[in-house]
Amino acid sequence: MDVGAYWQENKRFVLCVGAGAILFLIAYGFETAHYQGGINAANRAIQGKKNELRGMQFTSADQSEAEAENAALRAALGRLTAAARFQPRPEFVPDPAAGSGANHYVRTVSRVREELTLRANRASLALDSSLGMPELSPTLEREILRYLEALDLVESVADLAIRADVDGIDKIQVRLDPGHSARTGVGPIERTRVQMILTGSSLALTRLLAWTQRPPPGGRVFPIDQLDMAGARNQPGRVRLEVTFVIARVQELEPSAQEG
Repeated sequence: MDVGAYWQENKRFVLCVGAGAILFLIAYGFETAHYQGGINAANRAIQGKKNELRGMQFTSADQSEAEAENAALRAALGRLTAAARFQPRPEFVPDPAAGSGANHYVRTVSRVREELTLRANRASLALDSSLGMPELSPTLEREILRYLEALDLVESVADLAIRADVDGIDKIQVRLDPGHSARTGVGPIERTRVQMILTGSSLALTRLLAWTQRPPPGGRVFPIDQLDMAGARNQPGRVRLEVTFVIARVQELEPSAQEG
């Protein structure tokens, strides 16, 4: 091979390669000088932590303490779940032995509407006759159960409104958890929202709200999501209350999740 001839023909290429190699060696030396110390220190710190973890030992007492704490946390979770979960009255829960859930829904709505309308008329309470129920009866078992729970709450609040001498329940709207139609689902807590617009004296509406949060003996607490109270238009001395109650369904955690 004629080196002189090769040099003449590829002089520019050889110079570029040589310059690139020199620049690489310079950069490598600069990086090593400035960063290698920090890298080595970080590696030593990581190795030290690994050694500490290997040296940690737990006694049977530590295990017993951790198990007791886990049991206490699971018990607290159970109490909080029970307190948050809405407990419908038996007459609002379909009995499979008595027929389909759809028939139970129709019968229950008819009964509640008839009884509440009669009581409201006697008490001069204006009542939204829909009771927040959909125009078309639900057919899915899941929706039937949710609407029956909402009807249970509506009847209970209407009963308190009659006792508190409220003037009217002008609008009732029930909204199921939008998570049912979402890809992510409803999550650990499912929420059915029952929105009501009521009118009456400030004393009557305040009494109603107090009873929903600190109920009379045998009553239930109805959690409130949103609340707005203001003077009613063109009705001196009257107040308009817009309140949204929440019916919560707390999903049971898997044993592995609770233990984690």
